[in-house]
Amino acid sequence: MNRKILLLSLAVFAVPPAFCDEENPVDKLRAEAQSGKLDACFYLGNEYFYGENRKQNFTLAAHWYRKAAEGGIPEAQFNYAHCLETGRGTEKDLFAAYQWYRKAADRDFKPALYMCSRLIASGIYSKDGKTLLRPSQAGALEILERLAAQEFEAAELDLASYLLRRDSPLSEKARAFSVLSKVTARKKFDPAALRMLADCYYGGFGCPSDPDKMAELLTRASELGDAEAKAKLGFLYESGRILKADPEKAAAFYREAAELGHPMGQFKYAEQLAKGNPSAGRQKEALEWYRKSADQHCAQALFRLGLIHFDGTFGVEADRQLAAQYFYEAAQLGYPRAQYNLAAMFAEGNGLNKDLQAAFYWFMQAARRQDPTAQRRVALCYAEGLGVDKNTVKAQEWLLRAAQNGDIIAAKMLETSRFSVW
Repeated sequence: MNRKILLLSLAVFAVPPAFCDEENPVDKLRAEAQSGKLDACFYLGNEYFYGENRKQNFTLAAHWYRKAAEGGIPEAQFNYAHCLETGRGTEKDLFAAYQWYRKAADRDFKPALYMCSRLIASGIYSKDGKTLLRPSQAGALEILERLAAQEFEAAELDLASYLLRRDSPLSEKARAFSVLSKVTARKKFDPAALRMLADCYYGGFGCPSDPDKMAELLTRASELGDAEAKAKLGFLYESGRILKADPEKAAAFYREAAELGHPMGQFKYAEQLAKGNPSAGRQKEALEWYRKSADQHCAQALFRLGLIHFDGTFGVEADRQLAAQYFYEAAQLGYPRAQYNLAAMFAEGNGLNKDLQAAFYWFMQAARRQDPTAQRRVALCYAEGLGVDKNTVKAQEWLLRAAQNGDIIAAKMLETSRFSVW
């Protein structure tokens, strides 16, 4: 038997019933596991987890994985760590998951070391905010570099993604091209590598800029099932950039991405359905896709649902408190339009208790993300002492920023303020 490890990305699960082994007592694998044979414990865990040869039961899977993990089998340590990380069959405990991943990593099990890099990058905190594992981007990168040198593909892709981040110097982005070229030269590879390589050709990172090559690579990645590549092709067909504008193809690619669970694909497909004067049926379908996208923390979808519930469109009743909740979730994700709307609701007491300090806070968050209307509102808050101490100097500074960013009202106010005192 080949030892099977759990997939690195698994869907959210329903909590199974409490521990209760109801299998036939003459079951050979179960009997061997009960006698303490570690491989049997591991294979029995797999059968319970995947529902192979017996009824699926995550609690029993976690139980038998732990038995094998305690015996030192690295694949079992990895699988039990995954159960702890996701809460499948046991209470969710990220720090305990990290410890078990670490045990497997110490036995040179590469998938476990890779998972350690992800947890190290994000850090782990207790429910009361205590730091259990201090985040370290440097530590995570050191692991990715080590695994990439051993051609562990998941680490190569994560490393390339880090090198391609927006603020990376060109030398790092060029290195990403080298890493991805190496991956895509193999017979089998994750199609995400093609999609990321397309970004290199679009930006000219490590290669001459070649938009046509970008489109070709996105098409190949899409044909191999990469959801994000489909979403990007949808955008190219929608915008008419690089590829000839084709609304029907755009909608088709967005739908394919949406059906594969890509949150932005779900949002963009919902937007396609909502265009023009959609029928009640299309509105209902759009609403479903907005919600699916929002469930995956897509800020744009959360914001759109906020607008829908604020105005009472798409067949739903207006609910300002629910709208505020959606705006708040999007605002926490850094979406400036949601931050502005939330601030306005606090400022006006519209659906929320009036709170000028909260309004100023959220206006400032949006202003710092270069939203010109929010910058003007921050200026007014400083000018009139709304939620913050009055400060005419800061009022002028923020009004100037708003005007420079294209806010016409701010420009007129700035001109007037030259001849009068705030």
